[in-house]
Amino acid sequence: MMKERIISIDILRGFAVLGILIMNIVSFSMPMMAYFNPYIHASSVYDHILYCVGHVLADQKFMAIFSMLFGASTILFIESIKKKGKSPLLLFYSRNFWLIVIGVLHSTYIWYGDVLLIYATCSFILYFFKNLQSRTQFILGFVIYFIPSFSNYLMETYLVNHLSIADEKVMMEMYHPTPANINEEIQAMRGTYAQQLEYRSKMFEPNDEHKEGILGGAIIGISFLIDLFARSFGMMLIGMAWHHWGVFSNSRSFNFYKNMIKHGFSIGVPIAIIGLFLSYHHVWDWRYMQYLGRLPNQIATPFIAFAYVGLIMLLIRKDLFPPMLQKLSFVGKTALTSYLLQSVVATIIFYGFGLGLFGEVDRIGQLIVVFFIWWSLLVGCQWWMQKYKYGPVEWVWRCLTNLNIYQFKK
Repeated sequence: MMKERIISIDILRGFAVLGILIMNIVSFSMPMMAYFNPYIHASSVYDHILYCVGHVLADQKFMAIFSMLFGASTILFIESIKKKGKSPLLLFYSRNFWLIVIGVLHSTYIWYGDVLLIYATCSFILYFFKNLQSRTQFILGFVIYFIPSFSNYLMETYLVNHLSIADEKVMMEMYHPTPANINEEIQAMRGTYAQQLEYRSKMFEPNDEHKEGILGGAIIGISFLIDLFARSFGMMLIGMAWHHWGVFSNSRSFNFYKNMIKHGFSIGVPIAIIGLFLSYHHVWDWRYMQYLGRLPNQIATPFIAFAYVGLIMLLIRKDLFPPMLQKLSFVGKTALTSYLLQSVVATIIFYGFGLGLFGEVDRIGQLIVVFFIWWSLLVGCQWWMQKYKYGPVEWVWRCLTNLNIYQFKK
């Protein structure tokens, strides 16, 4: 049997990093709102089928796993520093300051969908929750995770019903962008690198046509920020609790993980499917999607994410597919590098400075690209880690955090 207590977190992290690409590939290759609305840039029924599968099984689920592992890694990092007789506060903040820098560089110069900046920002508050009892962390994590559900309800009750026509137009065009707006994004991403930088710098700013609808744009922006930060921070706290309970180290009973799989999928999948059906029923109406439309998937996400965790732990425990699990562990050890490499490879394929295929590849073609990137990382990370102690970005991050030069090659 593989040494699950040593590598289980790496395997799970590798699984999450690769899984995130299932949804991110849409944002790399299609107009931004195609991620949220399957009717945008859909060319066949297969686009809708793949959207549905991705929405139920992938959307938010792998990010939830990654967020939980970030919380667990926070505890591991702090414990490691304490064992060395050092104060963890300074090094922890140094570590996440540099993660903010990496996130800013990534979101500004490579891809707007970066999550590193969100994680690093959360970490500055997360540090002060490290000593809470595990049960408190777990319960509080769920409370924070569901904050967007309540905030969206309050926004709909006290703001949306009193919006001006201009504000409603901005919100409607967010979920149903005009052909002109879609074409503008496609041309920018197929254009030069300078054009892409300019477009990214302005993509979340109101244009002249929407100056009167600034409140509508602000509501969308604030609601998505609350959603991202609350989901991330809440799952990080749950991850802290699960670390203390031995979930990620594969220390729980066989039945514990079996129940995670059974209850996670049996509860989460039907809820996600019902939510998907309701969204299609409302034809992705902006008012429904901005508020109630996102709720079913938000409820389903923790259950399905928990089921994935249980599944990976049992695969490790039963020593099934050991070559694949070993490859996943290498991806997990180089998770930061792998995450950034996904962006680099995908933008080379789809953006104008590369092959310029943005807006031309349907969801089936995107899936082929996903498999290609997965294969490249699974093979490449194994080769790299046989020669080096860290991934390249991990090594730079470690050196900057500790202001020291560490041995790189094995």
